[in-house]
Amino acid sequence: MGVADSGSLHHTSYVVNDIERAARTLADSLSIQWGLWTIEPERCTVHGSELPFSFRVAIAEVGDSNLELIQPLEGRSVYVEHLEEKGEGFHHTCLIYPSREALRAAKDELAAQGREMTQSGDLGDAGEFCYFHIAEVDSALELLFLSQLPPPETAIG
Repeated sequence: MGVADSGSLHHTSYVVNDIERAARTLADSLSIQWGLWTIEPERCTVHGSELPFSFRVAIAEVGDSNLELIQPLEGRSVYVEHLEEKGEGFHHTCLIYPSREALRAAKDELAAQGREMTQSGDLGDAGEFCYFHIAEVDSALELLFLSQLPPPETAIG
């Protein structure tokens, strides 16, 4: 079984300093609409250590997939590291899984391959996510399970 066997492409993500400015500019340029949420995971790890963090996320449907913008808020995260080391720009591709069990099987498979899990977050009943560094493309891969997504706090576009 491969990591992508039970997952499907959910989004391509970019880290930004000002999510509302970026969403407005892209909404105008691409004629798309963004939903924005504030995410405060119940439990988080960054490079294997428990570290709380929060972030804002904007998601726009584009065809059968999504674009995502992320702005770090509080705490140390891979998003903060990305902005410090590379500036704004492409951060990761995300595969979404139909269940927690499928996500965890994919996570176990990547760990068994010796891949580094750089960050994880537990969203309680709403789901969970984790990131792995994929050296072959010097990028991150997010594994995601969402049971529910509440209505956005804000819409732009």
